[in-house]
Amino acid sequence: MNEFAQRPLTESDASAYAALTAATSAADESGHRADEAAFRFQLHHPLRAEGFEELQGIFDGNRLVAMAWIQRGSTAEEAHWMRADGAVHPDYRGRGLGTRLVRWQDGLAPRVHEKYFPDRPLEVTARLADTNTAARELFAAEGYEPIRWSCQMRRPAHAPDPDTELPGGLEIEPFTPAVAEELRHAHNEIFADHFRGAPWTAEAWQAWISQEKIRHDLSFLLRDPAAEGAIAGFVVSSHAAAADPAPGALDLHLNMVGTRRAHRGRGVASGLIAHIVRESRRHGFATHSLGVDAENPTGALAVYERSGFIVERKYVLYNKVFEL
Repeated sequence: MNEFAQRPLTESDASAYAALTAATSAADESGHRADEAAFRFQLHHPLRAEGFEELQGIFDGNRLVAMAWIQRGSTAEEAHWMRADGAVHPDYRGRGLGTRLVRWQDGLAPRVHEKYFPDRPLEVTARLADTNTAARELFAAEGYEPIRWSCQMRRPAHAPDPDTELPGGLEIEPFTPAVAEELRHAHNEIFADHFRGAPWTAEAWQAWISQEKIRHDLSFLLRDPAAEGAIAGFVVSSHAAAADPAPGALDLHLNMVGTRRAHRGRGVASGLIAHIVRESRRHGFATHSLGVDAENPTGALAVYERSGFIVERKYVLYNKVFEL
């Protein structure tokens, strides 16, 4: 183990990080590929804890062979929910690197927690592909338990254009940076009843919505004129070439699809999806993808299936409750 050095990752590691996630995604069929922009976003994330170096890599000489990060939550009303992620190159598995990084994360989490939410309970979660048996066994051995499932869905290229129309009485408009803060408040309200729907802070939201991959021209809001133009629903999309299913096969990812409670059951989500599919195909996008909580309280999984999406892969959320 001593021949492998561990250190914080820096800007100069961006290409190595992208290569590592590409290798692990191919081996695990996880669909989790990060490009250099995604690495830099994580490196400078607004929720990073100053002074704790939460993004670390393990090196074999100059080669990045494993990485892990941990991220604090924005609030802790019920508990402080921290997120963890990591990867080990397929050529270096079975050497204890994954265990080493999980234990590093578990050692760091209480220290970060003590700085931000010392009086609240602490839980750490990691999302794993359900087919990644080795990772699931590792987290289980370190005291994590499966608590929730989610699905990655894709609308295939051969699916016909949907003919669903937008609900009557609502007005659609493209997203612009001028409505970013209004949309944040709408998002926080809409997702408050979702699993671990912690609200976005203004700083974190602005950083996320301003990423180059976010397609403002293919993100839309529905407004209700009868409610003084309040947002009734919205969809935010993105494109990153690293996430395309194949080179040149453009996939538009629907990061967020939300409907205000008063408008649920009216076809807001299906209407927005149909609109964005038609618009995006004019821009050359062949497929569309999204992630969904399998137990989403709004019945989103069924809505997406009716809109032509099929389940491509499943993930399981592993959670550890810390005794502080």
